[in-house]
Amino acid sequence: MILKELNHSKTETGTSEKQERPGDPGPALTFIFTMLTMEFWGIQAGIFNGPTMLSVGLVQIACFIPYLIGAILFFIRGDSVNGNIFLIFATLFGGVGGFCNTMIGFGNIMGWPICTQMTALPYILGGLSIFPVLWVNRKTADKVTAICYLAAAFFLSLSGLVSLNILSGSWNAIIQWLSLTVVITGFYSCFNGLLVCGGSRGIPVGKPFYK
Repeated sequence: MILKELNHSKTETGTSEKQERPGDPGPALTFIFTMLTMEFWGIQAGIFNGPTMLSVGLVQIACFIPYLIGAILFFIRGDSVNGNIFLIFATLFGGVGGFCNTMIGFGNIMGWPICTQMTALPYILGGLSIFPVLWVNRKTADKVTAICYLAAAFFLSLSGLVSLNILSGSWNAIIQWLSLTVVITGFYSCFNGLLVCGGSRGIPVGKPFYK
């Protein structure tokens, strides 16, 4: 689910390409992205709450380093678009979100009042940052990836607006469906990316919406 070489061109698996630059970290980063979104879906669905937020936060923090490594690999490959967006994700999900959810969970255990709106503005800004990435890749992004990132953009932005009480809690049902859409399309894209990286034809992901 990378946004500059979304079709996972087979030339990337050629010997000369492999000798010139590192392999494609896209499928692994997509897996992390999908896994963390599944955690967020659990929060929205009420499955994870109270002290269990501590575990969610620790999972997010654990993903920060591999997220960061993946972003650096994209920069080494000369892919600034994916390097920047995954560095934003590393900071947003692994750093800010992980630390805040850990503190929220710890506060619930200790009985301390913790403001749950700490991540609202970062999530809104993170969601908005996805739109320019989608725009510059509108003619190359396959349908699965475009849907995944579009759902993620609205999921993050709406979550922040609800947290700030700008939108009512009734929007949570929509947010749950958006996050579930990200999970399904993200894992599908990850599965396809792993197949292509191994030299397979992959599975259908659809041509770009724009030509």
